[in-house]
Amino acid sequence: MKKWSLFLASVLLLAACSNEEAKLAEIKKADKKDDTEMAVEQKNMTEEGFITQVSGDSILVNNIYFSIPEDVKVQLSDGAETTEGVIRDIRTGMKVSMDYQGPLAESFPMQGEAETITILTDEESVAQSDALEAFINKEQLSRLIMMGQPIVRDNEIGFLFSNMETGEMNEVRIDLETHEYNIGGDDSE
Repeated sequence: MKKWSLFLASVLLLAACSNEEAKLAEIKKADKKDDTEMAVEQKNMTEEGFITQVSGDSILVNNIYFSIPEDVKVQLSDGAETTEGVIRDIRTGMKVSMDYQGPLAESFPMQGEAETITILTDEESVAQSDALEAFINKEQLSRLIMMGQPIVRDNEIGFLFSNMETGEMNEVRIDLETHEYNIGGDDSE
């Protein structure tokens, strides 16, 4: 009887151990699957925002530097129709949608490579672009980085930005019609 109890206890112990190993194997398999799915999810990415710097073969959109390869596709979209564009159409202040392959290089600003640049030419995007361009030119901000997505409310666009020359971070709100702006509480024209 004692041997039989010892045998039964051994079988139960082995069964429990093999169950734990099977569970661990399933967890590892699920983790690998999640990693694979995450890599797949990051393949085709889009960033919409404003160009705040154009330099040589790269542009800064929001807080991401995009290198511009020779085979980049440039297009213009008014919301209803998309037409072919050229790289020389790109200028500071424009609202764009950038298609790229992820993930981005973890630096500040982040870095990626553009595949398609869509210049947004609908009426609303052009009004926002004109207001931003007027602000950049008036403040003479050659190294502006937007911190996150701009917020458009009523007749105003607002965003946090960092002036890379001074290291200062501020918030600005720009009137879309008059181009008057308010930096952190100070009114300017």
